[in-house]
Amino acid sequence: MESVHDYQLQQNMLITLLFLALFTGWRTFYDRVKRSLRQVTVVVVGGGPVGLLAAFLALRSGRAGKIVIFEEKDRKSILNGQYQLTFDRQSVEFLRESGIDFDNIEGCRHDNNFTTKVGVFVEFILVRLTTPDNNVTLRFGSKFDKETCKELDGIQGRLLVIACDGRNGQASRLLGLDEFSEQHSCNAYGAIAAIERTEARDVPTPEKRVHNLTFDLSAYGAYHSDNDCSPGFSLKVFGNSKHRFISLAISKCESSVVKALRTILDRSMMRNIFMKCFNLYKMGYEQSLSESYALNHMKFSPRLFEIKLSQRCETVAYFHDCDTFVLAEGEAALSFNFHTGLDINPAIRGLMSLSKFIEMITLAESEHSISNALLFKMKHNEFVCKDLIRNGLREYMFS
Repeated sequence: MESVHDYQLQQNMLITLLFLALFTGWRTFYDRVKRSLRQVTVVVVGGGPVGLLAAFLALRSGRAGKIVIFEEKDRKSILNGQYQLTFDRQSVEFLRESGIDFDNIEGCRHDNNFTTKVGVFVEFILVRLTTPDNNVTLRFGSKFDKETCKELDGIQGRLLVIACDGRNGQASRLLGLDEFSEQHSCNAYGAIAAIERTEARDVPTPEKRVHNLTFDLSAYGAYHSDNDCSPGFSLKVFGNSKHRFISLAISKCESSVVKALRTILDRSMMRNIFMKCFNLYKMGYEQSLSESYALNHMKFSPRLFEIKLSQRCETVAYFHDCDTFVLAEGEAALSFNFHTGLDINPAIRGLMSLSKFIEMITLAESEHSISNALLFKMKHNEFVCKDLIRNGLREYMFS
């Protein structure tokens, strides 16, 4: 009898263990499926190139159940933008891996850079965002304000709001991010000029760089000496054929020429420098600038200024009471006070961590995992900032 009882006991134990194993396996499988299907609602503030790229990357992550894009301008104004975008090699490689087919975008290639009209690029992204299978809502002509913030309270589930409304945008502040920014010196001086060629067509044009330039300012009391710093100025001519830009930059030094260009407030001096530089290094098919044309159609910096990078101190945050993550990208997070024609690329450097960040916050359940996601994004943003301070001007101007 005891052997029969022991046998039944063993059978019951085996059945119990088998049941527990099946239950554990099923629960593990169920949890994995549940995690794989978990999604987050993404709201993007700003419908320019950076905002639309953020929405596109969120869509490609597979974790965005719904995407809403707010843009203050109407769709026509965005598509008719007059400036051009130039993507450097690193940005082109990243975006190509993310699903951007540059072979199907109208533009030009030069020295591993790709240049196109902003409207062409925006339209390309919009077409891919608004296919019938995508749950994407575009709200052009909608200003993001306090009333809009209240609308977000009605969204169920976890929410990610990405502020991409530029350096003067208010979304980051309205969403609760600290307004304080830190100014980082890039150890260089610069000046910028813009020319509107009203008679020219709006055609993407590759940039042109020249280095080791010197200027004769003896007429203004600044005499070049052998002790002056070397190398000299770096020049870049860029922009489309209708809206041309000229940037001058030089590493910090105390040469007589630099001192003169930083202290003498004589608009004719800087205007003549920009005009002569443009006429000497313009594209072969472009007309030279006359003094009268430069006087009426050129806007420029009257003196050299220190080139700085502005970094928003708080670019990512989590608000537990409403289960909402807030993130600043593009010039809402990081911006130069200097124009190089490659200004889209620092924003793309920041977006390179967006897909992984969305994955992390979608799956985060504990305070520890939420903190890890925030720390990951903060470290990436800090890396981008330090790299731009160290290498930004070297890549965009001095090489």
